[in-house]
Amino acid sequence: MEIKKDSSGALVIKGKMVASEIETIHSKIEPLLDETILDTVLDLSGVDDIDISGLQLIFAIKKSAESEGTFRIRTVSPQVKECILLSGFDMILKEVA
Repeated sequence: MEIKKDSSGALVIKGKMVASEIETIHSKIEPLLDETILDTVLDLSGVDDIDISGLQLIFAIKKSAESEGTFRIRTVSPQVKECILLSGFDMILKEVA
């Protein structure tokens, strides 16, 4: 799992967003979110596996970001898009629809 901020300020996540990784992802992403709270942008193009825990984390980030500023998802991998559509999260994460 790799999480970094790119030159535009987007948070780029690569690897797996699954239950066994969520605690690690959360601990790595939390300090970066504090820096981007007014305009939170996620790039999920490098996420090659995601489950409901990963989707719940994205939703939590969205809720937190929107309470302070804006949130959007810049890109998603085909695997993430499929999981979002199959789970119905596209209704919640309108950025991906």
